[in-house]
Amino acid sequence: MQTTLEIRNGILLAFLGFLWLLIEKAVGLHSTYLNLREFVFWLIIFIPLTGFYYTLKYKRDKDLGGSISFMQCLRSTIVLVAISSVATLFFVWLYVALVNPNYLAIRMNHELNIIKAAQLNLESELLKETEIKAGFGTMNYLLQYFVSTFIVCSVVGLAICILIRKKPLENSTPPPPVVH
Repeated sequence: MQTTLEIRNGILLAFLGFLWLLIEKAVGLHSTYLNLREFVFWLIIFIPLTGFYYTLKYKRDKDLGGSISFMQCLRSTIVLVAISSVATLFFVWLYVALVNPNYLAIRMNHELNIIKAAQLNLESELLKETEIKAGFGTMNYLLQYFVSTFIVCSVVGLAICILIRKKPLENSTPPPPVVH
């Protein structure tokens, strides 16, 4: 099984995710409009949706002659998920370590301010504060990002595998309209 398509596109998907982070930073979602980031961030799902769809469609149409079995699609998806998840780790580390080294501290302070504004009792506030501080370490953040990328890409890939198995026939004519 040739996997160069999946490797190339997995790295491309991770790089597009990195560009998404840069765009978020440029428009202020990592500083000024941090409270909007959680909603806008989920728009990133369109990157793996389109990337996986076109990768698997290309594999089906060009490499496999118009039909792909579920197992062939699943193998390609596994390679694509593994490569894109590992490459995403590199690009997120690059962003957090070099491009925006204050990002995790800014996010942590934002979360702590939300906890303080909620006016919890002192014990609950201290417990939440400890959880937040532990969650925004670089290694924890990278692990969270890796796991979420892996899960989202796996679900997207499986859904596309179910939907993309056969190419529609080009010679088929649509059924005649029903007249009442």
